[in-house]
Amino acid sequence: LPTANDPDEGLNSIQSYRLYGSNSDDFDVDYSAIEIPYLIVRSSLDRQRIATYSLTLIASDNGQQPGPRSGSIQLDIRIMNDSIPTFLQTVYTIDVREDVSIGTNLLRVEAISDENKPIFYELPTDSPFIIDRLTGNIQLKQFLDYERDKSYRLIVKAYETSIPVYAIVFIRVIDVNDNPVLIQINVQGNTTLEQIQTDRDIISIPEDTPVGNTLAHVILKDFDSIANGNPYLQLTTTQHPLPLIYKLIYQNSFHNLKFYSLILHTTLDRETKASYNDIQLLAHDSGTPTLHTRLSIFLNITDVNDCTPQITTNSTVYDVDENNPIGLIIDTLTAYDCDVGMNAEIGYRLLNTTDLLIVNSQTGQVSLNQSIHFDTFNQPKNRTSIDLVYYIQVFDHGQPSLSSERKLVLRVHDLNDHTPQFDPYQSYNWTFLKSNLQSNAVLGRVIARDDDSGLQGIIQYSIRSFDSCLTLDITSLGYVYILSQSSCSYLSYIFEITASDYGMPNPRSIKQLLTINIDPNPFLARSLPRLLPLSMLRTHVDSNSLGNVSFIIDITANQSIQPRIFLNNTDLSTCWNVSPTGEVRLIAQPYALSYILSLNTVDEYTGETFSSKLQIDICNSSIENSCQQLLTSESRKESQLLLFWAIGLALIITCVCVFIFSIITCLCCRKSRDEKDESINQRSFSQCTDDFHSEKTFKTSSESTMRDNDRDSACIINTKISTGIVPIRTNSWYQNRRESSDVPIYQTKTCLYDLKLAELIRHNQNPPCVFLNPKPAQSISTDHGFGGSDVSPSLTSCSSTKFDYPNVNPLEWSIEMGVDQSPPRQLNKSCFISAKECVV
Repeated sequence: LPTANDPDEGLNSIQSYRLYGSNSDDFDVDYSAIEIPYLIVRSSLDRQRIATYSLTLIASDNGQQPGPRSGSIQLDIRIMNDSIPTFLQTVYTIDVREDVSIGTNLLRVEAISDENKPIFYELPTDSPFIIDRLTGNIQLKQFLDYERDKSYRLIVKAYETSIPVYAIVFIRVIDVNDNPVLIQINVQGNTTLEQIQTDRDIISIPEDTPVGNTLAHVILKDFDSIANGNPYLQLTTTQHPLPLIYKLIYQNSFHNLKFYSLILHTTLDRETKASYNDIQLLAHDSGTPTLHTRLSIFLNITDVNDCTPQITTNSTVYDVDENNPIGLIIDTLTAYDCDVGMNAEIGYRLLNTTDLLIVNSQTGQVSLNQSIHFDTFNQPKNRTSIDLVYYIQVFDHGQPSLSSERKLVLRVHDLNDHTPQFDPYQSYNWTFLKSNLQSNAVLGRVIARDDDSGLQGIIQYSIRSFDSCLTLDITSLGYVYILSQSSCSYLSYIFEITASDYGMPNPRSIKQLLTINIDPNPFLARSLPRLLPLSMLRTHVDSNSLGNVSFIIDITANQSIQPRIFLNNTDLSTCWNVSPTGEVRLIAQPYALSYILSLNTVDEYTGETFSSKLQIDICNSSIENSCQQLLTSESRKESQLLLFWAIGLALIITCVCVFIFSIITCLCCRKSRDEKDESINQRSFSQCTDDFHSEKTFKTSSESTMRDNDRDSACIINTKISTGIVPIRTNSWYQNRRESSDVPIYQTKTCLYDLKLAELIRHNQNPPCVFLNPKPAQSISTDHGFGGSDVSPSLTSCSSTKFDYPNVNPLEWSIEMGVDQSPPRQLNKSCFISAKECVV
């Protein structure tokens, strides 16, 4: 019958078959012998009585939740003349040794029938066996292995025509003793194992191993059956007494597995016996013939070094200046070890890998093998000394060696022994187009190095220009930029760059000439980066300058000694590169029209930090007026500021011009009047009248010296006296230009201005002094005058001082002039000035 399929195993697999249906009692299902259900006829069949049976086959398991499955069977009863073969035995059982050769006939199964028709045999399932289709002989097709499969169950099928019959063949594999015992050693604790050959192991144990300690585990394994397996261990030696014993601690007969422990049972003394080299481990099995495995063990007893040598010299700090002499002895170390023999022999070694310090391995003498140069340590510039830490190890020659360490600190001090040096591989002959020479354009960078540390290793630069046509300046990082330039036709300019350190008291410096050449070749045209102050808040960059230095930030403007700048926007590092010296590059195509860079400037010498932000607008020079519009936008605020100052300056200039024009107008008016009054002007320096109350007049003294042709005197009368404002009448010269009027004109200042006198002073190396002396004779002047060297054609001076002397009539003054013909002498600058008037 068809077999039901159940993927479960054991009790959860198929356990029974049952038949249901009309007249199902005429049949039965046999599932007890083999795994194939057979339909068995229990009653005589009569086609005239029942020609067709419709039955249901139900298969079920014994799971916790049985799940029966059913199938329909229809049986047609017909008259058959064919016979059905029958096996002589339904079950065959044989034993086969695992060493049987391939092709051996193991068994012959036989089926018979009522008719003499041929019977055919088959093995429905795959196996290491084959069956002769005609004779039923079962032969071996593959080698058998007891360790792999211990038995086989074969189903043999026999048939004449279409109806088959089945028989079962049980084959049991007989084990043969063909596997030797395997030996495995696992060391325990401080025991070490080293295998030098396939059959020889070295076991090393310390001499202070306590008695009773398990040194190793010996594992025996046999893959044969229990009859041929069941291994056991033997321990033999020719060097008695043997310090080891073995003990069975675990066995598994089903797997033929045994565990033994190797146990130390006597005290070891390496000085008495250092090794046992003839120990044999023999493993036997129980088969016939008996197989055995041999393993040789070399037992090595190691010495115990229980005293650690110690350096008795205390740890110290040794101060050494650089440029020391070679071979300078630092110290001699001493040590002590309580062991004896090899374990007490002491040696010294330097744990650091260096060629500077040498330690004598026998005497412990520490000396310097080289002259120390502080600059080779690449320390930060703010350090003038460095501590070199070395570790000296003292060790004995025991096995294993014991050792201890001591720290030795070598404090090296820097000296200002290096002069700054310019980079010898750098060119100091630069060529540019004249159109590139714009203010704040960076022409390049010079680099000088000083191997000293501290301030004596930090370099400052200065540059000297020999021509005013091109003035350069240099930052403390060596960037040379244009400070100012004017139109000159020179083709070459020479500059002197000085690099000096901050060493005290005697700084070191070096000079280098820099040549700037002007080349008209337009193919040399290249844009120069600008030098921007650190305080700059906004600038622009051309997107076509990808990879080039767009501009340089002057990070030295805050008086930093050793400044470095860093970009804080880590998300912009893929687009912008800011070098530590301030060079800003666009390194990738921009994805925005504007960026804000957060910058952090650190003075590596002082540790001070400065933060700033810079907005960068992106333009494209390949697009017309793109960058010019940004320049216009940037300069708009500057233009507004310049416009404000320009307007203010224009207003100031306008006021000055109006004032000068007023003075000139007054002078011209006064000159015209004096020409009309020539007779009066020839006899007096200047006379001004005042019709106020007493109508007193200012007169020149009769003792005054005056030129006859003095026609350029002008007078503006000031009546600003402590008593108040004084009305002044205008003369006829003034009335010729204005309508005649008797209305008094009020003036607040009086200035006596004499052009001839000024000319006399200007053309005389030892100019005369003019003394304006009031009456009474004592001087009441509080103002000061000037000497001849202070006079120029453009100088005018006017001073007005309030008259505060109540006992002196302010209108009673005389003017006195005299020419000093004495030898040249230093003139006192208080040569002339009155309390209320001034003379130029």
